[in-house]
Amino acid sequence: MQIFQRRPFTQRRRPLPPGWRHPRDLPPAARKAIRSLKRAHELMAQGKAAQAAAIFDELAEDASKHGIPRTPQLYLQAGRAWIDADEAERGVQRLRDGLKLMGKMGQFRRLPVVCHRIITEMHNRGLTEQAKAIETEIQEILAAHGLSLEAAPGPRSQPRLPAKCAYCGGNVRPDEVEWVDEHHPSCVYCGSLLEATS
Repeated sequence: MQIFQRRPFTQRRRPLPPGWRHPRDLPPAARKAIRSLKRAHELMAQGKAAQAAAIFDELAEDASKHGIPRTPQLYLQAGRAWIDADEAERGVQRLRDGLKLMGKMGQFRRLPVVCHRIITEMHNRGLTEQAKAIETEIQEILAAHGLSLEAAPGPRSQPRLPAKCAYCGGNVRPDEVEWVDEHHPSCVYCGSLLEATS
């Protein structure tokens, strides 16, 4: 007797945004960078902050040369890692580099939200004076464009997001993700589309 098996249910996914490619279809150099990024996140999770910081630094410098929009996030993560590695001065400089670069690249929607988080993290680490200095610098950048930290956008209605990016392992913060369009959030570290569920 023939046995018929029901096909497994596969969730229908929205089509990718125009011009968007899956990470496996990226050029070899881009795939290598994502592998390095994933390794850096793994090292952070293992408490090997100095090793992770060196990788984030290298990725940020390379991304900066090519004008990649996610460069600021790499500098910010390098800053966090250096501070975790007890190199506060170096870490604070990287945080400053990342936040200022967000302004230069016109990323004003996310800048207030990200800056609030960074300043809070610095206060929690006892870096109060450095946090005040960075806050003043960012306020000046925002003021030049008629914006302020106090006018940070509120949370938007959005689907449920994963805790980490499936491709690079970066933490996903719902209030900081980038939205390619109405339906597609992307990782702030590697730019891969995130699997969102309603």
